[in-house]
This record gives sequence, C-alpha cells and structure tokens, in this order.
Amino acid sequence: MYRFRFLLFTCVLLFGASLSFADQQWVEVTSPHFSLLTDAGEKRGREVLVRFEQMRTAFGLLFQKVNVNTPVKLQIVAYRNSKELRQVAPLFEGKPITLAGYFLGGGIHGMPANGEDRQYIALDLSAEDSWGVVFHEYAHLLLNSNFPPSPVWFDEGFAEYCSSLKVTKKEIDIGLVRPDLPQTLLENRWLKLEDLFSVKHNSKIYNRDDRRSVFYAQSWITVHYFMSRGVAMMKPVGMYNNLVRDGRMPVDEAIRKAFGMEPQQLEKLISDYFRSGKSIYYPVPAPANIDDIKTTSRQVSDDELKVMFADLDFQTRDYRERGLTAFQEILSRQPDNPVANRALGYVALQKNDFEKAREYFTRAAAQSSKDPQVHYLLALLMSRKNLTSGKAPDDVEAMKKELNTAISLNPEYAEAYNLLGLTLSYDPKQKDEAVNDLKKAIALNPRAGWYSLNLAGVYMRNQEPDQAKALLSGLKNNSDPQVSLMAQQQLQFLEDYSHNVTVAAGAQGDEEKDSEPADKDEAAKDTEKNDFKPEEVNRTQPSTTPATPYKPEPILFLKGVLLSVDCSQSPAATLTISSGGKKWKMTTPDAKKLLVMGADGGLSCSWTNKKVAVNYRKAGENEGKIATLELE
Repeated sequence: MYRFRFLLFTCVLLFGASLSFADQQWVEVTSPHFSLLTDAGEKRGREVLVRFEQMRTAFGLLFQKVNVNTPVKLQIVAYRNSKELRQVAPLFEGKPITLAGYFLGGGIHGMPANGEDRQYIALDLSAEDSWGVVFHEYAHLLLNSNFPPSPVWFDEGFAEYCSSLKVTKKEIDIGLVRPDLPQTLLENRWLKLEDLFSVKHNSKIYNRDDRRSVFYAQSWITVHYFMSRGVAMMKPVGMYNNLVRDGRMPVDEAIRKAFGMEPQQLEKLISDYFRSGKSIYYPVPAPANIDDIKTTSRQVSDDELKVMFADLDFQTRDYRERGLTAFQEILSRQPDNPVANRALGYVALQKNDFEKAREYFTRAAAQSSKDPQVHYLLALLMSRKNLTSGKAPDDVEAMKKELNTAISLNPEYAEAYNLLGLTLSYDPKQKDEAVNDLKKAIALNPRAGWYSLNLAGVYMRNQEPDQAKALLSGLKNNSDPQVSLMAQQQLQFLEDYSHNVTVAAGAQGDEEKDSEPADKDEAAKDTEKNDFKPEEVNRTQPSTTPATPYKPEPILFLKGVLLSVDCSQSPAATLTISSGGKKWKMTTPDAKKLLVMGADGGLSCSWTNKKVAVNYRKAGENEGKIATLELE
C-alpha cells in the first residue's frame, strides 16, 4: 500500500546546454504566494505575479473559501517569446505541442519527484492573450489542489471560464466572454456532447487534432452554461462526475441519471444558451488594496540558472536524463550544491542504493537545513529501506522527527503528512494519529488517489473494513490506472476475506450444532474442568478463518532493466529485471491482464533490455508479484 503521488500530467520543461536561455538575463521575482523566473524583465515579471495573486483572491471569493489550498509550491517560468517556449514545450508522439502555456504537475514514475514540493506553469509572454494563458493555467492548479478529479472537459472549460478574469479596484469579474471562443463555435461544427464528455488527456483531439480548438471552446460554453445556472445546476454536474468516475457509468447513461434528460436535450440547452448571446458572469466586490501586491526581485547568476533549469528538467519524464547529466556536471564543480545532491540522492534511492542516497541527502541537509524537501527525503530513505528489508521499522522516531521538521517548515506539505501517516500506522497506539495525518494529506491534495489508497490500507490493518471499502469503491475507477488497479485488487481481497469468514462461521455453527450435548449443564461442567478459553477453540477452526487480522502486502517500487520475459508457463509470465546490481524475478499470473503503461498491446514475450518501472508485492528474496509495469 505504499505509494506516493503519481504524476498528474506528462508535460515537460526542458533545458539543455545547447539552448540559448543562458544568453539572456534572467530575474527571479517573488510575491507573497509565488515565485517567477523570467527573461522578459523585472517589470513584466511583476505584472504576471500581480495577476496570479489577484486570481488566487478571485478563486477564494468565487468558492467562498477563506484559505485557497496550494499544498505544492508553484514555480512560474515565463519565457519572453514563443520560440523559447516551443523549445521546452510538452511532447506528444515525439513532437512539441503548439501552445502559449501549460501546467505541469511534478512526479516521475509513481514516486514524488524530489519529494513532490513543486508544480510548474510555463508561459509565453508574447502571446496575444498572455493574461488569458496565465489565468487558464493557474485555474488548473487551483482545481487540482482543491477539488477531486474532474472530467477533462470540465477542467478545461473551467480554466477557459477563468481565463477572461478582469480586475479593477472595485470589482473582480469572472466568466466574461472572450471573442475568440464564440468565433470558434460559430465557424466550426460542434462535437456531440457524448464525444465531448468522453475526451481524455491522451485523446488525439486533446493533443494534436485540428479540432482541439473546438474542444476547448465547447468545453468553455458548457461550463459557462452550468455556472450561469448556479448551484441548482452544479449539483447535477457533481453527480455526473461521480457516476462516470466512481461508477464507471457510460457517458450517455450518466447524463440521463444526473441531469434527468437525454444527451441531445442537454446539448440543445447549451447550444440555445450560446446562441441567445445572453451570457451571465460573476461580478465580485474586490477586496481593499487588490492592486497593492508586494514583490521583490533579483538577478539570477549563470550558476543559479543552470541549477534551476537542471532541477526543472529532472522533474520531468522525457528529459530527466538531461537534467541528471546537468546535475552531475554541477557537482563536479560544486560538490556541496544542495539541489544537485538532493536530486542525485533521489536517483540513488530509486536504485535502492541507500548508503549512497544517505551521503547525498546528508550533504544537502548540511547546506540547506531549512529545506523541507531534504527532511522529507531523509524520512523517505528510511521508509524505503524498511520496505525493501521486509522488516518492521526500528527507526520510527527518527522518521517522525524528520517529517515533523518538514511539516513545521511547510505546513501544507501533503507528501510529508502522507508518509507520516504511513509511518505512524505501524504502531497500534498511534493509529488515530496515522488516520488523521492521512486525512490531512487528502484534504491538502484531494486529487492524489494514492493518499486515499494508503488510508484504506491503514483501515484494513486496523480491522475497519467498512471504512476501507468506502474509500476503495471510490477509487476503483480512478483516472490513474495504477490507483484503479490497486483499489480493485484490495476490494477483491476484502470480499474474499469476508466470504471466508462467513464460510468458516457457518462451518463452526454446524459443528457445534451437530456435537451439542443433550445435557447442556453437563457440557458446561466439562468446559470448566478442561479450562478451555475461546481463543484456544478458535485455533482449531478451519484454515479459512484468518488467525490474525488481514494485512495486505505493501506495494513496492523498483526501477531497472527488463532482461527477459519467460512465457513458457502461459498464461503466467516471469520477468527478469536487473536493478541495483541484483536480478529480480517478477511474476504475473496472466500476462494478458497485466497493466502495462507506455506500450500498445500489453506485455510482449520478446522484450529484452528495456528500461522499466515496476510496482510489485514482495514474494521472497529478490522475487516479487508484479502489479503494474511501465516502459520508460
């Protein structure tokens, strides 16, 4: 059940020595809640941060939240032109996507990238509607940080809805109509509503199709229609989301159940709303001093810039190796650089080279003791070492100390709360604290399905199956396929466990009934004479009754090279994986049903020498039962 945050999106930020970014003068501008790195000048950078602060305020007013939750620090990178942004743009099918900005949620191969303490927004400040891009991308972060997962159409429609934000000293206007969106809808054929609602992040139309602009515009008018109807319409939207997310109900059926009408009827209502030209927006009184945002700025040296962009690279999937190379070069010149040590320590940790990881993390901590990420990683190191050994942890107090330090330095560090809850769950006396910490992590980052999965595991260990089932039922159709698979497996375990207990109880009842003495008083005397105790009787029950509480094996993580796949015992398969100087035998009972990410057609028996990431349950010394496989 040990799992940490999986990446929200597979976008990338890329920096290489061949690029010309270092030829420009970069500045870092900071405000109360944000940090921005830009080569467009201090004045332009300050304008961007003021808009971000205003958007944050507007979001809080719109949803009437006193504190807008941002559990992961946001780093904004603002490029002065589209050429620069294209050099670092997200890739789809090996080619950069044409865009004016994007949101990047960190995390690599199922583990938090460097402790998952940052997310990114990249912007092209030369774009015609750069403020629209700013508000659109920041709306994504606010949704991710404050609400459960939503369909792609809602996320993008809401982000477009926020993109026209207008702020004056007296009023904040949300939901104003941008001219380009209606124009797109007037000039193009609309998608069928079921098709719109079925778009995923990996859909062609979302990434490279010429109909992408229609998808964004139609998502916008759909959300605009729902928002204009207020709470009465937003409740069915939430119901629809739950039906397709948790119940995996077909789109058309979910529309009928949630909205009480056929998809064609809802589609017509949205179309009529658009063609009426009577769009409704929300004017909100602006707080006093809405423009009075304090910022500071400083020039960034070439050495700092290299470290910053190496770190951005390292947080990504496609160009992580480039970032790793940059960090190695930095350490050759600056052996004590805390960011490079932290990153290379994380690489060693992924390879289960615990001694090397501790060396790196210790050097990083010596130079940056106030960095919450370093303290988190030291605790993660101890946790991973315990999991690999298969033994109960003997350093819980040390882990608690590091995690509490990380939380004291960053009270909204969701990953630290997650790991602290898992750490405390080993001690029955601290099970309530463990549950509370995991709930805190979920509250800080509600879209992190692994947090809920971890909490379900704690409930199972605490013999609270109803609470576990409630969480797992909501996760079995999670948009993250790994979370979904784990939830389904744990639900099956709970069902099997419940069935076995029922069967055993029935067998016990039948035996007692068949052997019941005629004289019950005499039977009682015999019991007293033999001094039998209930727990001793239980030891004689059929083996289907668990002697100890059900404790599922934790999910472990491993990266390495897939050497071979043995399919001679079909449908089962055995994978030989080299990792950390050891060869692992990973088995799956059915190769066709194994969840394989990054490859079409599933597992191939002919694969050799492929870099992989594996989630598995330990089955013995250097042996495991594979849960998911991901090609890198």
